[in-house]
Amino acid sequence: MTVYSVYEPSDAAQDLEARAEALQFVKEGFSWPAFLVPALWLIYCRMWVEFALFIAVFGALQWGLGLDKPGHEVLGWLLAGLFALFAFQANDLRGAALERRGYRLVGLAEGKGRTEAELSFFKSWLAQQAKSGRSGESKPETARGKQSLPPVSRNEGEDVIGLFPQA
Repeated sequence: MTVYSVYEPSDAAQDLEARAEALQFVKEGFSWPAFLVPALWLIYCRMWVEFALFIAVFGALQWGLGLDKPGHEVLGWLLAGLFALFAFQANDLRGAALERRGYRLVGLAEGKGRTEAELSFFKSWLAQQAKSGRSGESKPETARGKQSLPPVSRNEGEDVIGLFPQA
């Protein structure tokens, strides 16, 4: 199963169809496009701050390590490792970039693929919209229709790392 975080712009239209079109589904986990072509992936996702940082960090690494033959080999291995690390964090960075642009987390969707996840999310989301009788603010839902916790910004709850609270 693949899990997607679903984000809605804070200035969403009142029309239910327009709101549904504006939703952004962000896959949780490893991103192959971000691993294979990270700069193009950042441009495609319109993550300009992250793109500038990416260019600065990788440009500095290439300048610092790529001047001689042993430096090229070390640079190659270092870049491969950093690309893998970036690919594991890329979708989290995309979610943070969406929140920075005014989107809010409205729920989770899960399915064998994106299409199945979208269908299951919209089935429960549309039922919730009809039940509330308005197309405005809604409570977050999971794809199975169970009520989940309200959205939490990325800065809240930082006293817990994974399953372990900080000492």
